[in-house]
Amino acid sequence: MDPVIPSEYLTDHLGLLLDTAGTGPVLDLACGAGRNGLFLAEKGIEVHFWDRNEQDLAKIKSIARSKGIMVFTRQIDLETGQGGLFPSDHFSLVMVFRYLHRPLIPEIKNAVLPEGIVIYETFTTRQAEIGKPSNPDFLLKENELLEWFTDWEVIDHQQGRLENPERYMAGIIARKFQAKL
Repeated sequence: MDPVIPSEYLTDHLGLLLDTAGTGPVLDLACGAGRNGLFLAEKGIEVHFWDRNEQDLAKIKSIARSKGIMVFTRQIDLETGQGGLFPSDHFSLVMVFRYLHRPLIPEIKNAVLPEGIVIYETFTTRQAEIGKPSNPDFLLKENELLEWFTDWEVIDHQQGRLENPERYMAGIIARKFQAKL
């Protein structure tokens, strides 16, 4: 079986993410083939995989079973809301990679526990200059991630051109502030 190769943005901040993930469940949202969540699950983290693609979720379960790791999957159409709502203050870490549906941002933020983290990385509008995706509905505007998380502690933010393969991405790691008593 091929090794799971996660996002470089995730591995660059692995220590912080593992520390946070150890405090509660992790959500790999719009997980696709699950490469990022499976990487964390292999490290003993409880990961929930949500996606609308039933075949991808079945493959994730199969890979997990073959590696002797427990995973939780949920088929949900994130863009229509079909399949249920996000629980409040539930996940220690929510990961979103290469996916954008702006109406979900408040739901994502609400699903994170106080002191929990969101790691979000996806394409920017500059990506349309070199290829797909090119639909502006699926591309972040300049500093859009920063604007979404002005009320959180921003731990890391990156935006620009990346290599191998060439692509234009933005990423953020932000911590939800502890609720005030």
